[in-house]
Amino acid sequence: MTVYSIIVVFLCWQVWRVRDGLGDSLSSAGWRPVALGAALTVVGTFPGFFGWRLLVTGTGTRLTVSDAAWVFFLSGVTRYLPGAIWPPIVQAALARRVGAPAAGLMTAGLITLVLTALSGSVVGLLAVPHLAADHPLWWLALPLVLFGVGTVLLAPRVLGRLLGIGQRVLRRGKHEIVLPSARTSLAVLAFNVLGWSCNGTHAAILAIAFGAPPAAAMTLGVGGFVLSAVAGALSQAPAGLGVREVVLGLTLGALVTGPDLVTLLLLSRLLTTLGHVIATLAVLGLLAAIRAVAARRRAAETSPVPSLTRE
Repeated sequence: MTVYSIIVVFLCWQVWRVRDGLGDSLSSAGWRPVALGAALTVVGTFPGFFGWRLLVTGTGTRLTVSDAAWVFFLSGVTRYLPGAIWPPIVQAALARRVGAPAAGLMTAGLITLVLTALSGSVVGLLAVPHLAADHPLWWLALPLVLFGVGTVLLAPRVLGRLLGIGQRVLRRGKHEIVLPSARTSLAVLAFNVLGWSCNGTHAAILAIAFGAPPAAAMTLGVGGFVLSAVAGALSQAPAGLGVREVVLGLTLGALVTGPDLVTLLLLSRLLTTLGHVIATLAVLGLLAAIRAVAARRRAAETSPVPSLTRE
């Protein structure tokens, strides 16, 4: 907690230090890159949903698209709480509402955390060549990430420990859990890589708007953002607040400096939060409207029809 407080104070000081240039920096970025970045963060939310639903099916639980979307996006709100474990817990709590086993959804949620971190590490490799130019030790990330991905694909039972944690939390030790196949895990990784890439591209677009070379911005921007997001998730801070900004600032500091860098960090936080909120509200609102229409139809079908009598 002390370290986290120091990080937040440091970030606030950085904002205060360049406060006079933030307005000009924001004006120089323009609204088009900001709008495009916001759209990408909205789109980047959905591949994760499709990957999660595929994983739920692969672990032996069948959910309709509407039920899966309701559970996934509603549980996603808990990302703003301290700790990354809350979405699986909430998904398990919502299982009864959709007629699914709680242990099954907990299992899928825990494995999702692992695959999300691994896929983020894969996308983060885009930044390694640029980072390794100054610090060659960054090249060690390549075999480490490949080892992690290979372990999950070739030896999926390594995830059994996570399943045991989920069963102990839920006290559902009697339920048999089906592990996903290597093919399912690979497909989930692919969905998550797509989602990470969409989300990370907003940082590259902002960096280009502030004058960064496009080629370097696309690799270091996308890879740097994803590395910062994974670091934020592992820090257990609410939505990685503070930790993500520090890591992203360290990676993009080679391309953008001064007030432009601080503005980029603030816009990145704003756009990712806004994108997630928009996607969540849109999906939950659409599902609520669909269910309301279905309820009215059922009520109309079951209501008695008045009989016509002749006078």
